Amino acid sequence: MEYKIYVGTYIKVKNGFLKGSIKIMYCGMSNESTFVVSPLVNVGYQGFSPSIFYNKNVDIIHIYDREFDLIEVTPEYIIIGD
Repeated sequence: MEYKIYVGTYIKVKNGFLKGSIKIMYCGMSNESTFVVSPLVNVGYQGFSPSIFYNKNVDIIHIYDREFDLIEVTPEYIIIGD
């Protein structure tokens, strides 16, 4: 399945049956060759969101124990697939 995430928005990706989901936010490109993805983690009223920097030329990105194929990345959006 492919997911298109625009800058400043997030999506929920299911981990499987009865395993919950993760929220992924695309934060844009910090320079011409680096983009930023931020997984959102919250429990109750507490939460955090670490920024993960990736090279634009990678094929696979890892977020927690999941890996996603990088299909396309632009300053406006990112397309990833399972």
